[in-house]
Amino acid sequence: MDKKATVGAVAEEPSSAVTLPTTDRQRLLELPLIRRHLIPVGTEKRPLTRAWEQPETQFSDMVLRHAPAIGLRLGYPVLAVDFDPKPGNLSQAERTFEQRTGRSSAELPISWTVTSGKPGRRQVLLQVDPAAVPWLKPWSRDGLEIRWRGQQSVIDGHHPETGRYSWLPGRAPWECQLAAAPEWLLQGFKPATPEPVNYQPKPAPSCLEHWSAADWCRHYLRYWPASGLDARSQWWPTVVVMRRSGLTFEEAFAWSAASNKHSGGKEFRRQWDKAERCSAPFTVEWLGARTRAARQQQGVRRG
Repeated sequence: MDKKATVGAVAEEPSSAVTLPTTDRQRLLELPLIRRHLIPVGTEKRPLTRAWEQPETQFSDMVLRHAPAIGLRLGYPVLAVDFDPKPGNLSQAERTFEQRTGRSSAELPISWTVTSGKPGRRQVLLQVDPAAVPWLKPWSRDGLEIRWRGQQSVIDGHHPETGRYSWLPGRAPWECQLAAAPEWLLQGFKPATPEPVNYQPKPAPSCLEHWSAADWCRHYLRYWPASGLDARSQWWPTVVVMRRSGLTFEEAFAWSAASNKHSGGKEFRRQWDKAERCSAPFTVEWLGARTRAARQQQGVRRG
């Protein structure tokens, strides 16, 4: 075949033989482990709809392909370890990590890792069995963040400062496995079990006729432990009653500390202040009725 014929043969090659490169986003849409938890995100790292918060919500390929960025709904079953140090203190997040775990972040297993491109910034994604860590909650301090249920992390697309997110070399989902979170990492962020609080109500006057609302509230709380109470229908109304009855913040804090709804002084202070503005009709009589009903159910004679 002469040269002219060869050139013509190449020109007549069917266009169907041309293969377009697969994009990172398309690869993400093809990952069965996380596909149903991918969410559309805007240019400011915020989801485009509040529907993303529901774990059963799924978005179509078309929506995800055209979104400025893609986020991953966390906790099902992916956890993100987010290293986010301040620009002038790039070792900050690493120091916090070592203080919490006793290990270097270099000891984390090779797993999916995404970065915004800013110095020192990266998120390591790890697989966690939610049933094995019912106590695990989001945590953030000094440049380090543990991101979990109720949160999302952007893993592809637009970043408002650097242009876009990218995977570290060799750490993209199509280059390595999603590693299991090591036990030492999870234990490093396990809340300390609070010591039992020996709640001692303030002695009430001997004459019941002279008892104040605070005296009655303290009396009822002796038979109404915070542990095991439902947050919305029992724990929160009790906080409101304590506030309205005139108990001190310290008394209320000591009672609440035994509850799994209790998350420290700063958060309880926020709930305490919120209770002052509550308009629901929770009174000390409400607390007395609940206490008597609970004691009767437990077979305790009324006294």
